[in-house]
Amino acid sequence: METTLIVQIAMVALAMALAFWRGRWRLIASGLKRSTRTFQSLWLRILLGFTLSGLLQDLLPREFIARMLGPASGLKGILLGSFAGIFLTGGPYVRMPIIASMASAGAAAGPVIALVMATQLIGLYPLVIWEIPFFGLKLPLARFLVCLVITPIVAVAGAALFQLYNSV
Repeated sequence: METTLIVQIAMVALAMALAFWRGRWRLIASGLKRSTRTFQSLWLRILLGFTLSGLLQDLLPREFIARMLGPASGLKGILLGSFAGIFLTGGPYVRMPIIASMASAGAAAGPVIALVMATQLIGLYPLVIWEIPFFGLKLPLARFLVCLVITPIVAVAGAALFQLYNSV
């Protein structure tokens, strides 16, 4: 069994024990109802995200991914991953399977880190739909421009750290 799954099971067990201690079965039932409603609203998106990921693994030629985002792509791959992440929209149930399919098709650590960072920090959708309407243009634009510069820097540092981990 994977370590992350064990940790997740332990967290759920701990939360259920705390819920039982604070409110007995009533609080556990309330939490399970809420989680069921969340699942009902997201299951189709999760299924579509995983389906898209599987299809992309078969549709995107490994040679293309390796050439554009692979280990030999260097800084160009990191910048491409940063740029692509700006436009990759959808929740993590959509983005992460797509990025994982790129990684399994040969994308190197740097471009994968850049994609993850860019989707979370410099995505256009949250900038245009949420941030600018709530804060005006100046504050979101300042945050966006700083994150635009930070994303490739973090990807380069993360790739170096990943390479260091692999050499140990």
